[in-house]
Amino acid sequence: MNLRHLVLAVLPAALVACGGGPTLEIQPAAARTSAPSPQPAASRCDSTPWTGAISPEGRPDALDAGDAGAVYVWHDGDGWHIRTTDARPVDHHYTGTIRLQPAAANFADIRTVRDERDDHVSVDGTNTLRYDFHTFASIDGVDFHVTCPAGRRDGHERLAFHTDFDGHPISDRVRIGDSKQSPKSADFAFVRSV
Repeated sequence: MNLRHLVLAVLPAALVACGGGPTLEIQPAAARTSAPSPQPAASRCDSTPWTGAISPEGRPDALDAGDAGAVYVWHDGDGWHIRTTDARPVDHHYTGTIRLQPAAANFADIRTVRDERDDHVSVDGTNTLRYDFHTFASIDGVDFHVTCPAGRRDGHERLAFHTDFDGHPISDRVRIGDSKQSPKSADFAFVRSV
């Protein structure tokens, strides 16, 4: 791994850990010549189950390009996964935010999935991951892990999601976990004990 790839692999977590810095654009996975090494602490920590009104655990069955137009959200042993797709080959704009609390936790191992030039993923200084996907009948997405706050084993972590479809808040175009249930609102959250 050369120095440029090392900086791209470490910089997102470092900026968020400091609680500041400019918004950081995540480089598409296809542009990297080698994937960043997984962070062992994030992987161990991310094995703890997350809970919510709908369980996010488990990949939706038979999720393929061209499925029902939606944002698919799930957590499994490989971390968090966000995917967007649509049944019709027309441009639909899926955007959203994922806010992580407490500030001592971080997004880690962020990888874009099948993104094109007009798709964007970034993490800003407020511990918020933002995604912006122009999805036709293909799949766009982002994968990530969440680290545990150093030295804290007595609290909770919270991921708060907000989803928009073509500029409007949506809930009926969100599918959560292997059950593919939709939340009651475009704003929903998951927590875990740490």
